[in-house]
Amino acid sequence: MKNQLLSASILRPLQLEQSAIDAWDALSATQAHLASPFLSAHYARAVEQSGMDVRVCILYRDSKMVGFFPYQFESKLSALLKSAAPAGGGMSDYFGLAADAGIRITAPELLRLAHLNHLNFSHLDESQLNYGLTGERPRTGLRIRFDTDAADRTRLESMSHKYLKDTERRERQLSRDIGPVSFEFDTQQDRLEKLRRLVAHKRAQYKKTNAKDVLATAWKLKLLENLLEKNFASCRGVLSHMTAGDTWVGSHFGVMGNGVLQYWFPVYNPDLAKYAPGRLLLHSISKATYANQVHMIDRGEGDTPSKREITNEDHLFYRGTWYNKSVSTQLARGLQSIQWRLGI
Repeated sequence: MKNQLLSASILRPLQLEQSAIDAWDALSATQAHLASPFLSAHYARAVEQSGMDVRVCILYRDSKMVGFFPYQFESKLSALLKSAAPAGGGMSDYFGLAADAGIRITAPELLRLAHLNHLNFSHLDESQLNYGLTGERPRTGLRIRFDTDAADRTRLESMSHKYLKDTERRERQLSRDIGPVSFEFDTQQDRLEKLRRLVAHKRAQYKKTNAKDVLATAWKLKLLENLLEKNFASCRGVLSHMTAGDTWVGSHFGVMGNGVLQYWFPVYNPDLAKYAPGRLLLHSISKATYANQVHMIDRGEGDTPSKREITNEDHLFYRGTWYNKSVSTQLARGLQSIQWRLGI
């Protein structure tokens, strides 16, 4: 496709007509690299519903919608300077363009069409390079890909026999010591209450480990609640819950789209540490994927030995900054530098 034939319009996600949502959903469903729910129309709409200033650049070729590029302004000053961030900011594990496979475009061209001067990003998947979009500082992401025809999801090539036996042993021990183990892949009862308890446990974990509390901001909590209510093929909230008798073992909240489950916010009972509740939770989710039409668990950015124990696919995420040479861009870059120095 020739880029000079591309035109664009800018809308807020909640302004999208159903025809645009359907076209975006079709891209998500037919192109494997766009399956992540973070790249869906419904995720962008959930972010806007959470109170963020989100826009979508819709690309056209010969009056046909051929691509969607969501982004957000994180402040009024950012909007004034036309300095953007990915839709969802740090809450999104994927960033990029959802477009026809034949689209080729450079970052400056995309910024021009989106009426932007500057965009700082992370989590640009390596598949976005096929569009012509680039980044720097690659980091590894890990995924668990399952054989779509295999009902037994506990026997990946990367999973050692020792790991599997140890996991099953711990689950039996938990059942003996505490009570029968019960697991729901997507619990329906008291969903909002369970999600809020998960968030409380997660924030307590951040505090205990001196980690940054990524859930301290009100709009982020609202985003999780909004996603909990989504139930679309390209984006729906999934809340997994595990107990032993009457004792809570662990929970996980993620988003799922087109057979891809984004492993997002797991939390476990610290009093049950000797049973490895985090491992048991992921093991149970893995076993439930066949019945729930999940062919991949995406574990996001980061490469650790514990993740490697149950992983069979690598890919790369890029981060960086796209910008043009306008005065506003220089101001935006200067503001960003000050924010980094001040740690805000």
